[in-house]
Parts: sequence; C-alpha cells; structure tokens
Amino acid sequence: MLKHPSWILVAAAALLLPLAAGLRGLERDSSVDAFVPATHPAAEARDRARALFGLDDPVIIGLQTPPGVSVWEPAVLTALREIHDQARRLPGVIKADVRSLASERLMHGDGGDLLVDPLLPDGPVTAATAALARERLHAMPMYLDLLASRDDRLLTIIVPVEDPNHATGLYADLKTLAESLVPDHVTAHVAGVAAMNARLATTVQTDTRIFVPAAGLTVLVILLVALRRPLAVLGPLVVIAASAAAAIGLMGWVGAHYYLITTALPVVIMAIAVADSLHLSTWYLRHRAADPDASATAAVRAALGHTRLPITLTTVTTVAAFLGLTLGSAMRPIAEFGLFASVGVAAAWALTLTVLPAIMILTDLRPAPDRAGRPDGHRQVDRLVGFLSRAALAHPQRTPIVLAGIVALMLLGAFAAEFDYERKRYFPPDDPVRLADAALGDALGGLNFLDVVVSTDGPDGILTVPALAAIAALKSDIAGLPGVVKVRGIDEDMARMHEILTGAPPGTLPTRALAPQQYMFLYEASGAPEDFKQLLDYERRSTLLRAQLVSDRFSTTGPVVEALRTITADWSGRHGLDAEPAGRVAVNHGWMSTLADNHFRGLGFASGLVFVAVLLTFRAVKPALLAMVPVAIGVLFAYAVMGALAIDIAPATSMTAAIATGLGVDFGIHLLAHLRRRLASGPTLDEALTGDYLVVGRACFYSAVALGVALAVVCLSSAPPLRWFGLLVSAGAFGSLFGALIMLPGVLALLRPHPAWRSRNA
Repeated sequence: MLKHPSWILVAAAALLLPLAAGLRGLERDSSVDAFVPATHPAAEARDRARALFGLDDPVIIGLQTPPGVSVWEPAVLTALREIHDQARRLPGVIKADVRSLASERLMHGDGGDLLVDPLLPDGPVTAATAALARERLHAMPMYLDLLASRDDRLLTIIVPVEDPNHATGLYADLKTLAESLVPDHVTAHVAGVAAMNARLATTVQTDTRIFVPAAGLTVLVILLVALRRPLAVLGPLVVIAASAAAAIGLMGWVGAHYYLITTALPVVIMAIAVADSLHLSTWYLRHRAADPDASATAAVRAALGHTRLPITLTTVTTVAAFLGLTLGSAMRPIAEFGLFASVGVAAAWALTLTVLPAIMILTDLRPAPDRAGRPDGHRQVDRLVGFLSRAALAHPQRTPIVLAGIVALMLLGAFAAEFDYERKRYFPPDDPVRLADAALGDALGGLNFLDVVVSTDGPDGILTVPALAAIAALKSDIAGLPGVVKVRGIDEDMARMHEILTGAPPGTLPTRALAPQQYMFLYEASGAPEDFKQLLDYERRSTLLRAQLVSDRFSTTGPVVEALRTITADWSGRHGLDAEPAGRVAVNHGWMSTLADNHFRGLGFASGLVFVAVLLTFRAVKPALLAMVPVAIGVLFAYAVMGALAIDIAPATSMTAAIATGLGVDFGIHLLAHLRRRLASGPTLDEALTGDYLVVGRACFYSAVALGVALAVVCLSSAPPLRWFGLLVSAGAFGSLFGALIMLPGVLALLRPHPAWRSRNA
C-alpha cells in the first residue's frame, strides 16, 4: 500500500463513487408512524379502521373570527363553502370524505316523516341562511366541537388525504387556498396530523441544508486548529466526506428510507471519522517533526505502527455499540440508524488506514513550524491534559470524594429523565402549524382522536337494539375517562331518528327489534347512503366510536389508553361484541410503549457488545472495565442533561445514550492501550502519564471537541427533536472526554495498577 499510493486512491474512487451514487435513490419519511412496527397491534388496528371507515390523519382547516365576532355571517360561510369545494379538487385529497358544514346534513321531522337537509342550505349565503345554518347545527349536537366551536368563533373543514405521511405539497396548497379565500377579519388555521407531518418534513429538509454543511465547516476549523496546516486537512476531509457518502449512498441502493432521525446520521459519521483521522495525522506529524529528514512513507509507517491497532479496536467497539442499537430496537428507523452508522464507521476505518496514508505520502505532508521551536506545538492542550492527570494522582484521598460527588449530581439529573412524547413539542413555539394546532385545540377542546372499532358477527349486526344499547353504554364509559372531551357514535344518530319519528325524549334509543334497520332505510331514502360511511362499514357489521381528547401527551394519554383496554375487554365479555382501540392516540401509545419497553434493552445490547469487544481486545477484565469508565460517564451525562433540561426520552433522543457508548469507549481504548505499553516496560504510573501519553490525550481532546462541536451544530435546526439529538450526543462526547481525562486517571490513582494488570501483548 505504501509503495503504490496512487493506486490506492484509484481503487478507493472505483469503489466509492458507484456507492455514493445511491444518494439519488433516497426516499424521505419523516412521519412518526415510521417508528411503529407494522405488526404492532395498534398499527394493525389503525389499518383495519382505515379499511373499514376510510379514516386517516387529515389536514384540518379552521376559520376563526376575532373575539366578539360570530362566524355565522355570509362572508365566512361563503368562504367555507368555496374552500371546501376547491379542496376537493386538489390532487391527493380524498374528495368524497371532505367534511364541513357544506357536506353534513340535518335530520328533522315533519308530520312523522324523517327529512334530511344540508346543514348549510344550498344557494347564495344570506344573513337568513347563515342563521338557519347555525340553528341546524345546534340541532345536531354531535357536530359541535368538531365542525364548529360552541362559542360561535370557529368553523372547520376536515380534509382527508391519500398519504398523511407525505402531504408536504398538499399542505402548502391547502394553506395558500385557505388564506387566499377567507375574509380579512378571519384567521385561517391549517393543522392536523397530516399537516404537522408535512411541516416537519419541510423543516427538516430545509435545516439539513444548513447544519450538515455547517458541521462540515466546523470540523474543518477544528482540524486546522489541531493539525495547523491547511494541507494536513485534505486527507481527513476526504475520509470524512467519503465515509458519510458511502453509508448514505448504500441506504439509497438497498431502498432504506431517510427518516427524521437519519437526518443526523451524516453528522454522526463525520464526527466519528474525524477522530480516526486525527489520531493517525497527529502521530504522523509528530514523527516528521522528530525526524525532518525522514520520508513521508517512513513517517506514515511509524504512525501506523502506533495507531493501527487502537484505531481498529475503537472501530470494532463503536461498530459493536451501533449494532447493539440495531439488535436491541424494535423500531425500524432506530435499527437502520445503527446499521448504517456501523457501515459509516467501518468505512472511516478502512479509509483512514488506506486513503489517508496515500494522501499524506503523495502530498509529502510536513508539520507546520512552531515559533517556540516545538514543531508539534499545542502546549496549552498538553499542559491541560498533564495537569488533569497529575491532579488526580496528587490527591488520592480527595479524588474518590470528588468523583463520587460528580457521579451523584449526574445521577440526580438522570433520574429526572422520563419517557414522553407530545406532537406539538416537535415544533418551535412560534411555528405556524403549532400555533394553528393550539388555536383549534383551544376552540374545540382538543383534536386528538382515540377510536374504538366495535364488530359483530353478521351483516346488520350493529343495527340491533341490544348492540345499540351496548354501544351507548360503552360510549358512556369512554366519556368518563380523564381528558375526554366528547365521544361520537352511531347511537346518537339512532336516538335522533327515534326522537323525530316517535316523539321520544332526546337521547332515547329504539326498543322495537326492527326499528334501527327501518330507521336507516328511511334515512337513506331521504339522504345519501354514504353519510354514515365514517361510522358504519358497508355491511353494518362494524361501527366506530371516536373520542376527542384534550392532549396527545403520552404521559397523560397512557393511563387513558390502558383504562380503555380494560373497559373494552370487560365490555366485550359482557355483551359478546368485539371492541378494539385504534386511532392516533392509541398508535402513539403503542410505539411509545414499545420504545419504553425496548430502550434499556437496546442500551444494554450496545454496552454489552462494547464490553465484550474491549474484553477480547485487552484479554483481561480489569482494563476492560477501566475502558468502560468514559463510556459510563458519557452515558450518564447524556441522561443528566435530559433530566436537567426536561428533554423527553422519545424516538429522536432514545438513541443518544447508545451512541455515547460507541463514542466514549474510543477515548478509553486509546489511552489505556498506550498506558499498557508503557507500564509493561517498567515505569511507574506517574511516569506513564507523561510524555507520549500527552500526545494521545491531545488527540483524544481534539477528537472529542470535533465530535461534540460538530454534533452541537445540529442544534442549528429549528426542529426541536434534532436540536435535542445534537445536544445530547454532544453532551455524551464531552462527558466521555471528562471521563477519560479526569475520571479514568482518578480511578487509576486509586487502583495503582498491579504488574499483573500489564500485558506485553497490549
């Protein structure tokens, strides 16, 4: 390899360029549903409800007037009708299912007949027809807090879309449409899960174009500071860019999706790749400075002799951490993140040991001159590393107290971290879609849906007296759950028909055996058969109960979903009908429960695989345990930051501890591998922590700074989950550096390694 560096570059280009071409085939999927395993009961229930009733996460348009101004005026209702009609014509909208006052109907009676008329009368809207529309709506209370608010200030248009997870263009079109048609004094709000998915996808895509180049620029600056020669930066930059391109390009070739959390993957790979490059470059420049007459080839050979094994070992342990993440997670985005991060880390290792030496030789790279006569420079960093090591050794009595106090503080913060998720927190407080969601939620009491699919054995099984009575009882139980605003069910419509046709008190259900089927026949004779398609399936075997909740926060809705499961199981046993929870809130609860159940398993897999790799590396338990000290501190610090800043353990943040495991072990391996070689030759621990130890410590310092700062650049994103991810992984990197340069020497000072700890094979 050292004799033919040009051929190395040609071979690398021949392998990497086709691989990187896969970038063109990447497909983005920024939806939360990507975290739900397809076989999860909540996902299967959602799919069944979608197939039976055509329900999915819609875009919701709200038309809101200022305080004291009613929406029941001709201009507002005319705008609503126009938006409704034009929305139905947009590509991607399920036009038959768009709902508003312009589509729904009033049931009323005349001389014992059942009549069905539109809530919003046909023809031009006048003051009289506006007043009539309000009267008709209030005669159908099941539509209040859904199509209109009780305070007469908000009307909604519910727009189902063909793909709620990929509605970016449609969201923009609907927003433009609504804002262009509403009167000047009316505010158009566009929200709903599909709208929030679209807005998040746009935000992430826009921010990626900012923070990925910014991270690359940050790495460039740190490399310049660390290596002190612009030419010295060329090789590491090639390694960093090629590693990220190889991993992301492979994703495109194998058809993997680019999820929300994948957005940070290039930065993670770049940050890890820079560590390998820095270690090799630092030793290369040291050898050339020590022997200016030596050739670049000789300096590369000597540098590889020092770093080849530690770089390989740290690659193995980092790959082990990411594979542990893959094996321990039931969520595809997290598993794929770990898998392709492993590919990027392996690519960085291969390129560092092949392409980087070739570039050094071909450029005949030399160290920058130092004005103080020290070609390797960096006196301040060396002094800092030496000071930290000597301080731990100089105070063996106080060291354990200080270390214990630091760990106790971290534990205090870590125990405050909680599993939680709330859709609105994925947006800044001033984001338009979050403001729209808040406005609609405040006016309607909440637009977070928890559904129950009720099924019977045969056709028309729902339209029986016992089934309707059982459904009314179940609906009453659901309405009593905390946070439930209202529950919609077919029993309301049957009670309304019964009231109209028989004069029974409002809310009374029919008792004659054939009455429900007869009522439905009479309705279809006057109205449209599809009016109940979102409540009844075609054969009337199944019906949907839809509850509106105040919040979708996992910590709030979790007990509600669990209570609902208990209620439906007991209800099914008593009435002989099947009842299955579904809906957005149930799906969110499903994937968050999966995350909580698997989170520590994934971290355990990552930590366990890392420890096994280190144990096989050092072939001794004590040094393997010592190498895990920076890992433990990095992970603990990441959790402490979560708890201190009230950052939830959610999909975007759940991987950060496992990533910190892979990052933190690198520092411990580099430092301990060097110390074992020194101690094996006879010096004391005090002597071993000087000299070349400072060079290794300096390389670890700059690597950690590159890791931490490059990942902190992700905080430039306006999407909070990406900011949390960057902050926490950065915290893990700096915590691991703290563990390596301060905690590890402190532990060594307490143990004072026995000769049996040393190994000639280190």
